[in-house]
Amino acid sequence: MLIDTKDLRKMRESAGLTQSELAKRVGVSQSYIAKIEKGSVDPRLSIVRRIMDELSPLIEIPEIALSLMHSPVISVKTDARLKDIADIMEVNNISQVPVITSEGKLIGMIYDFILLRKLSLPSSRHFKAIDLMGPLPPLVDPKTSVTQIMKLLTKHSVTIVVEKDLIPLGIITRSDLIKYLSRK
Repeated sequence: MLIDTKDLRKMRESAGLTQSELAKRVGVSQSYIAKIEKGSVDPRLSIVRRIMDELSPLIEIPEIALSLMHSPVISVKTDARLKDIADIMEVNNISQVPVITSEGKLIGMIYDFILLRKLSLPSSRHFKAIDLMGPLPPLVDPKTSVTQIMKLLTKHSVTIVVEKDLIPLGIITRSDLIKYLSRK
């Protein structure tokens, strides 16, 4: 998750919290929150998640998934080889990639941590997407509110915007949400 921690200040202010109030909710010091917002410290992912867990429910956004999603979705077919998947993820600077059938329907998700585990195995060159995929993240309708997406992204790293027949229309990550909220 690539986050510009300076954007967290805008989110905190949108939620109507002071640094001290947020620090108390998250269980850290006010000075630590200030350092995160200034970008002078690189917080642990667990701290960023706790901050997002506290801020997300406090920010009400009227927009919908369509205004936030990235499209088209970079995806791989079930027969894509591990090396090709890793190359796609690296070239596109993404940490997960949906797996689709030949008809374009979602059936699973490959996350970077899965690739890390599989690449260390001697037989890794034989793995295909179908062997590497994990369960799908939350799927949402294009008209799902950004507020609802914020709630999903406190527990999941990504959500996919889909049509009724599991055709991916867009993808939304925590980083996308933070960038979007910081511009508002």
